[in-house]
Amino acid sequence: MTITFYKQTAASTRYYTMHDRQGDLFSPYTFTSVWGTVLQSGREKVFVFDSRKEMDRKLRFLIKKRIESGYKVLYSFFRGSTYTEIFESIKDIQAG
Repeated sequence: MTITFYKQTAASTRYYTMHDRQGDLFSPYTFTSVWGTVLQSGREKVFVFDSRKEMDRKLRFLIKKRIESGYKVLYSFFRGSTYTEIFESIKDIQAG
């Protein structure tokens, strides 16, 4: 899963990316957030969870928070059906 948001301001473009590429060797439930004014680098935070439910809850929270603060989806990729429900929620939040 990869989701990249962007927000255009008068001074710059801000980016916020979330991905689930092996952020932690000891937990299968992780994702990483990277944010800043450069798409390939910036500040980074790895989130580690004990369950898929906790991870999904945090993903939804961060997605909603970004969209409500004016970010728009630049790019998203979801492999298989694992994140289908979250992808649908992004479309719902953006629509209204």
